Amino acid sequence: MQTRSLSFLWLTLATAHAAHAQQFVSPSERRALEGSSYTHYPLGRASARVQTLHDGLPGGAWIAAHAYRRDAVGTRGHVAGLSCELQVTLSIAPHAAASASPLFAANRGSHAVVVLPRQVISIPATARPSLDPAPIFEVVVPYMTPYQVPPSGGTLCVDVEVFGNTTNAGADQNVSIYLDAHQQFADGRARQRGFRLRQGCPAPGSAALCYANVDLWSLPSGRSEIDVSIRNGVGSAAATAARGFLILGNHLGTRAWPLRTDCPFHSSAEVWFALPGSMTASGAYDGTLALPSLPPGLRLWCQAGSVALSSVAMSFSDAVTLVTPRLGPLPRPCMRIANGVDVAAATGAVSASVPVMAFF
Repeated sequence: MQTRSLSFLWLTLATAHAAHAQQFVSPSERRALEGSSYTHYPLGRASARVQTLHDGLPGGAWIAAHAYRRDAVGTRGHVAGLSCELQVTLSIAPHAAASASPLFAANRGSHAVVVLPRQVISIPATARPSLDPAPIFEVVVPYMTPYQVPPSGGTLCVDVEVFGNTTNAGADQNVSIYLDAHQQFADGRARQRGFRLRQGCPAPGSAALCYANVDLWSLPSGRSEIDVSIRNGVGSAAATAARGFLILGNHLGTRAWPLRTDCPFHSSAEVWFALPGSMTASGAYDGTLALPSLPPGLRLWCQAGSVALSSVAMSFSDAVTLVTPRLGPLPRPCMRIANGVDVAAATGAVSASVPVMAFF
C-alpha cells in the first residue's frame, strides 16, 4: 500500500465544505428514510472496483465530496475505523443508470475527472444511531479536485478503486463496516425495515426477552404488507394455541401492561391486529399482515407480542419504529457495478442494491 495520505489541512477544509454545501442524496427518496439493506462495499474491501450510477443530479452542481452513512437498523454497536487507499473518478455516463453495463469502461463516459488521485484516507469509527436514519453522512470521501456536473445534467458515474487498507485485523483485510444501502425493485415496490429500540419482556417462566423484527412493504397493487417475526414469545401447547399480535401507534409509549408491570407498552397503541396463524411451540412467529395502502411519510411506533388463548399468559417485544415509504421511482435511478476482489478487473456484477450516498 502507498503511504501517501491527505494532509490534515485538506481533509479539514474539504470536510467543512461538505458540511455546509448543498447536499444531494441518491437514491433521492432515501434522504429522510433508512435504506432497506446494508453494504460493506466499497470501503470494507481490500481490493475492489465499484461504480455507482446516479440519475438526476442537477446540471451545473459542484461536487466536492461524496459520503456514506451508517446502517441504523442493524443492532450492531461500535464499528471500528480503518484507513483505505482509494482513487475516485467522476464522469457522465453515456446511458441512464437502468442501462448499466458490467463493463466498467462502458459506464465511464464524458467529462471524466480524477477527483481523488490515489490516496490513503481515514474512515472513522461509527456507532449505531439512536433512530433511523443516521442523522449525518459521517463517512466522507473528500475530493482533491471539485467536479462540476455539466449544465445539461446527466447520469453521474462514481468510480471508486480500492487498492488496499489498514484495519484492526491487519493490512489488506475485508471488513464489515455496515453502510446504509437500498434495494430497488423492478416493479417499484418499496421495503422499509423497522428500527428496534428499548427492551421487551419475557414469556412467563422464561428469562429470554421477547423481540421482534417488523418490515413494511408498499406494493404497486396499492396495498401494504407488514412482515412480522417474533422470537422468545409465548409458545403454543398441545392443548391450546398461542397467537401473535401487532400494535401500531402514532408515538412512543411509556405505560406498563396492567397485569404485568415488567411488560411496558412501547407504542401509543391506537390499533391492535391479531396476526394470522399461531405461535410455534418455541414461541416463534413468522408471518405477514395485509393492510390497505398506508400514506407515505408516517412514522409508526410498533410492538409485537403473543398471548396464550387459554391462560392469557402474555409477552411483549421491544419497540420497533419505521416510516412508511412511497413506491420507488421507475426506471430505477441508481445502479451499482462491483468487483469486490480485484481492483484491476474489467467487469463487475450489476446490482440494483446501492449504497445510500450524499454528494456535497
